[in-house]
Amino acid sequence: MGILSKKNTPDKWKEKYFNLLDENEDLESSNQEREDLLCKTIIRLSFATMGVNKGLDPYLKKIRTQLKKGLKTEQLKSELGSFSDALITMEESEPRKNLQETSLLFDFLVQHFSDQEKSLRLLQIKYNTELTNQTDLFIDINHLIRPSKQEVSSSIPKLNKVETKSVLSHLLLLLNTTEIPAQLDTQAQGLKEKIHEGAPLSTVLEETISLLFQIKKHVQSEQKDIAEFLAQLTEQLTEIGIKAAGAQSYSKSTTEKRNLLDQSVSLQVLELQESSKNATQLEPLKQLIHSRVETINQLIQDHQDQEENERNKVEKVENLLESLTTKLRIMEKESQALKDKLDTAHEKAVHDPLTSLPNRLAYDDRLKVELARWKRYKTPLSLLIWDIDSFKKINDTYGHKAGDKTLILISKLLASHCRETDFVSRFGGEEFTMLLPNTDGQSALLAANKIRKIIEKTAFNSNGKKIPITISCGITQFTNGDTESSAFNRSDKALYEAKNRGRNLCILDFENSPTS
Repeated sequence: MGILSKKNTPDKWKEKYFNLLDENEDLESSNQEREDLLCKTIIRLSFATMGVNKGLDPYLKKIRTQLKKGLKTEQLKSELGSFSDALITMEESEPRKNLQETSLLFDFLVQHFSDQEKSLRLLQIKYNTELTNQTDLFIDINHLIRPSKQEVSSSIPKLNKVETKSVLSHLLLLLNTTEIPAQLDTQAQGLKEKIHEGAPLSTVLEETISLLFQIKKHVQSEQKDIAEFLAQLTEQLTEIGIKAAGAQSYSKSTTEKRNLLDQSVSLQVLELQESSKNATQLEPLKQLIHSRVETINQLIQDHQDQEENERNKVEKVENLLESLTTKLRIMEKESQALKDKLDTAHEKAVHDPLTSLPNRLAYDDRLKVELARWKRYKTPLSLLIWDIDSFKKINDTYGHKAGDKTLILISKLLASHCRETDFVSRFGGEEFTMLLPNTDGQSALLAANKIRKIIEKTAFNSNGKKIPITISCGITQFTNGDTESSAFNRSDKALYEAKNRGRNLCILDFENSPTS
């Protein structure tokens, strides 16, 4: 009976052994799933931060390439280390200087402050050769041309009314096309009101410079926040990579130990079978079986002890991975928030804040796209320039709020009476542009007159007074050899002709074209 019971014992050990094999396979599968989750999450994070800094994009691409092959400790650590070094050595670079604009600025200053010509020219040379930043440049100019309030006030009247009006007009255009942070919007609106009300030029210039400095500080602060976020992200990605690689290493070690146990048990069973076949006496056979069974039992027991130790390690790794997964989710949310913030900033940069139409910057971008399509497919393309008639009179008579209301109303009418493929933008002031793809000049003229008549029948009340509105339009069709500026100049001349003929007209740039 004792021998027979021992014959059944290996089956139990075999069952235990296969159960352990199943547990190891489940553990290996679970570790592989976590590894895949880590790889996918890190890849998504790298995509979310692409474009934030062009210098970091190549490093992010290399990290993604490695992760697609799985977690490889040395290569991943190397790429993450390179990424970290790039972040540490990354410095905020000064914007490139526009020497042509600098020259125009100093020519203007010399013209109106001739007594300081020598000092201004020396300052110009210093700015162009010593890489002086714009903030220091404005401070130095301020010291030269404005040593005291009395001297500045005495020099300002040298500007005639036309020049003053032109400067104020350009300042207003600058404010309208500059992205204003939310916390500075009230200050910017107050400055615009002062410009509309004809405040002294010295006051307006001083407040404009102050506002621009504040905007620059805000932008620098945002750039610093982005850099800090990327640095933190890199540290956490490095930590995740190291821990995940450790989990992979453990999984590989477990598989090797399992295979080693399998080989050892198989060897003992084979030796036992071979000895049983050759045995001639019962007692030596009993001793042999007992010895072999004890050896197998000890192997399995040792393996179980190792498995228990490894299981404890796995539990710690699982807890760590769970913590890292939580961190990853938080980082993913922060990355998405940052991406949304950047998308919002870009959207504001290409839209006019008053009318919500695309602005001049957006027009320039769209025109390049339409010109490329026109050159490739040879389909007609027309450009329309609109200008509200007697807009200054509306501002002077009914106030600037009525003028703003007029701009908003015209924007809605232009946008609502064109096709989805057409593009409408506020070019600046009371001027609007419209690009009509797949439309020749005559068809564009018909469409423009239809819109003009709708606007002519539209009016609105301001303080109980009915304000009539009309609009004029210059039209041109792009022809072979045209550039962005040549077509625009023709359309602008046609608009000028419409104004000369009494306004409320749409004119095609061809001579003697119909104007009904």
